[in-house]
Amino acid sequence: MTRTAKATVTVCAVLIFSLLAPPAALADAVWGTGLVFENSNAPGYEGYWEYCYHIYWDTTEYGGHGLSHSTIYLALGECICACDDGYFGHRIPAGLAYGEGNCEIDMYSVFDCLGDPHFPLDGPTMKFEPDETNCELGVTGWMHVCYLSLFPPTEPGVFEDHIGIKFGQNVETGDIDGVIPYCECASPTELGTWGTIKALYK
Repeated sequence: MTRTAKATVTVCAVLIFSLLAPPAALADAVWGTGLVFENSNAPGYEGYWEYCYHIYWDTTEYGGHGLSHSTIYLALGECICACDDGYFGHRIPAGLAYGEGNCEIDMYSVFDCLGDPHFPLDGPTMKFEPDETNCELGVTGWMHVCYLSLFPPTEPGVFEDHIGIKFGQNVETGDIDGVIPYCECASPTELGTWGTIKALYK
């Protein structure tokens, strides 16, 4: 099966998986679902994989502080090329969240090779921060955010504690149902052209 065919199967499987996934436990502060799409049309990142996540949070039982930011742990700590230029990209904005009074808030992504210092997880992370110019993220809410990567997707599954939120001085982690990137490095020569890189994934 070609990489493209596998990607199509993966997307379909994740859609079904997300629809069948049980709701998060009432005590969970954060949970999310993830999808991947091939051949992004984002300017400058045409052809990248596009990873998109629905992230839900509820800090009512944790002191009721509004959300500060959310972070996805990419599980690429052993990947020798994960921090090289070009493997990750950003949509501007990365997506939308809904704040107090259903105010729409633009979210922006930040890749951190060393990880988000607020969480005890080593390795690269993708952080999503709000532009709170007009309103703030509240105690409960959801966001839809995306980032771009040359790394192909994992098989669909449940990735425990791969998503985190910071609210007030507190942090909590939760599970992602869906996909995350996995390590597949190209050689320096292969990085010269996107067509060659894509050929690796066929």
